[in-house]
Amino acid sequence: MTIRITIFIKKLPTVSIEHFHKYWSEEHPKIFLSVPIVQKNLTHYQQFHTDPNISAELRKMGLPIAEYDGGAEFFANSVEDAMAVFQDPEYHRVVVPDEMTFLDRDAASMMIGTTEVKWEDGKPAEGIKVDLVQ
Repeated sequence: MTIRITIFIKKLPTVSIEHFHKYWSEEHPKIFLSVPIVQKNLTHYQQFHTDPNISAELRKMGLPIAEYDGGAEFFANSVEDAMAVFQDPEYHRVVVPDEMTFLDRDAASMMIGTTEVKWEDGKPAEGIKVDLVQ
């Protein structure tokens, strides 16, 4: 069973949104992925970058848009594998100090669980029965 961790993050107030997205997208992955336990224990890593302009417009329409600047998603084969990454001394020595330069670690929020695909490639996932519009 694949475990998924999503961490919702906010930029530091002292960092511009442009710098945050550029640094997080281009520089931080080099540091994060340099840690051996990350390479060993994670099967997938991706980032979700919010668009502040779109978020502001949708808020004006009354939609409940989360107050985060992005989300990091990590996949592992077990909870133990995933948690070992975040408890690893090398992660704390190398990655945490880098994070402290651009994101507010205290404002981060984590979810952990499994993913269930229900719709993919324009059709229901296996085992899902729906009436398709013709």
